[in-house]
Order: sequence, then structure tokens, then C-alpha cells
Amino acid sequence: MCMRMMRAVWACAAAAVLICAAGAQTQKDAPLPNPGDLLQRAVANETKLAKEQERYECRVDDETTELDGKGNIRKKETETKEQFFVNGVEVDRTLAKNGKDLTPDQTQKEDDKVMKRTVKYSDPATAKKETDKQNKQLEEIMMAMQLKNGHRQSVNERSVLFYDIVPNPNFKAKNLNQRFAQVMQGTISVDEETGEPIDINIKSTQDLKIGGGMLANLHKGFWLHVHDHAEPDGVWLTDLAEGSGDARAALFFHPYFRFKETTGGCHLYNATVQQVGQAKVVK
Repeated sequence: MCMRMMRAVWACAAAAVLICAAGAQTQKDAPLPNPGDLLQRAVANETKLAKEQERYECRVDDETTELDGKGNIRKKETETKEQFFVNGVEVDRTLAKNGKDLTPDQTQKEDDKVMKRTVKYSDPATAKKETDKQNKQLEEIMMAMQLKNGHRQSVNERSVLFYDIVPNPNFKAKNLNQRFAQVMQGTISVDEETGEPIDINIKSTQDLKIGGGMLANLHKGFWLHVHDHAEPDGVWLTDLAEGSGDARAALFFHPYFRFKETTGGCHLYNATVQQVGQAKVVK
């Protein structure tokens, strides 16, 4: 659940750049790109990436640490996974937990789970329902956020846009996603050519309780950081996601925790399919 929320905040902040940012000037007084043009650029790039990401398989290392009120470690868990995409939906296959490879029985269960998920999202209509659901969450969050103090810099010979993330003072939150967004502040950088987010770093500036703390409880100082990079062929992938603080969403978050997810060792695959002869029914 941590990583799902991370990715939601990550993507919505990038979308907020496209919708909310306007009027900022660079040090050379050159105007920032028109938000509508940047939006079209980002949408076209996201459509392209959804297809190209499927050619990648990456290794993901998760580390989650539960702390007590004094910051001492209560429990630490690690997990190593393979990650790939099916019609734009992420699929993970666990390889090891806490430094130990899965047993044969565990591996079989994991393979069955991955196969089930792969078959499910191989159906374009089913995958679209999932991505539409994610996009709706992003839209909900981005309405509660604004970006200010925009400026442009050249980083590694690429034009990068930088913004401060702040709550939208004129927006009234209507759900959990939006209330979460309204207590977060930080910074974001975006690749100007593609509209892809490069780095986001946000922190909660006040406590947030939903349902008296039973549905959600987020304490001041909770922070999230995500970094993306471009592969040589132009595909953008997340290589770091981390966070720390005191947060709980129903039973999914534990108080006083920190987590770190690193992604690397990505392999690029290229497959072609050719039909040979007429298909026959196997009885």
C-alpha cells in the first residue's frame, strides 16, 4: 500500500504541473511552456511509455522498517522482486524475503499468482479499468494541489522545470486522497521535453485524521521521495521510492515506519510474433 500511494502522489504532482502551473518566469525572463502544450506532450509520452515499459523487466528491492515511538527498530523486512508491465499495469513476482529465496511451494504459489494477474490484465478492457481507476485517483489529488515559483534549469543538457508544491487554498477536499494532498508540501522537477516527473520530495505539514483516526491517521513530518530516470531508449522508469513517518490507512500502514524501494538491473526485451499455419484445437 505504501508504494501505491507513493506512485499516486508522484503522478498527480506531475499532472498538477500541467494543470496548475502558469505565469512563472526563468532567470532569463523566458516564459515557461504553455500548460496545454505541455499536457499534450505528457499525454502522448505516457501513451508511448505504457507500451514500451512492457519490454522491460527490472529487479526491485524493498526494505520496510517498523519503529517504536523513540525511533528504535521493532521489525525489519526485505523483499526482492521482479517487475514487469502488462497493458500498463504493474506486475510483481517475489523472489526472496528477508534474504532467503522462496521455498518450492512458495515459488509455485507466487508463480500462480503472477500468472493469474498477467492473464487478467492481458485483456485490454480489464487493464483499462485498472488504469482508469488510477487516473481518477490522480485527478482527485491534483485538484487539491498547486505549484508555484516555477523556473527552468539545464540539467545534463536537458531542460528541467522546477516547482514548489503547495495546497490549493481555494479547494475544499471531498475525500481521503484530496485531504492527504492538502497537508503535503514540497518540490518537484519535470523533464520539459516529455512532461515526465524526475524528482518529487514532499512532507506533511500538519496532522491529518479521518474518522477519528480509525480510517486514516497521518502525522506531521511524514515524508515521501520518488526519483525517475530515462533509459537510453527514452523510456522513463522509477529507480527510487522512499518514505518515513507515522501514518496509518485502515490496517495497511503501521505507525512509525520507514521504507525504501530501489529498482535496477532492468533488462530490455524485444519479441516478435508470427503465425505459422492455421491454429488447431487441442482436445
